Amino acid sequence: MLKTLPAGSVNMCVTSPPYYGLRDYGIDGQLGTEDAPALYIERLVDIFSEVYRVLRKDGTL
Repeated sequence: MLKTLPAGSVNMCVTSPPYYGLRDYGIDGQLGTEDAPALYIERLVDIFSEVYRVLRKDGTL
């Protein structure tokens, strides 16, 4: 969804990513069920890079 938003268009992002390996909601590709912690961190970095892209200069995360 983030990739569909224009850059600098979001005032605030509130999130609580799941911890690695703690929960399984039964959804394919869900965050936190990667095979290794490094893959989990890589996905988090990708997600938060997009959050940074869409946040306004005065935006809050």
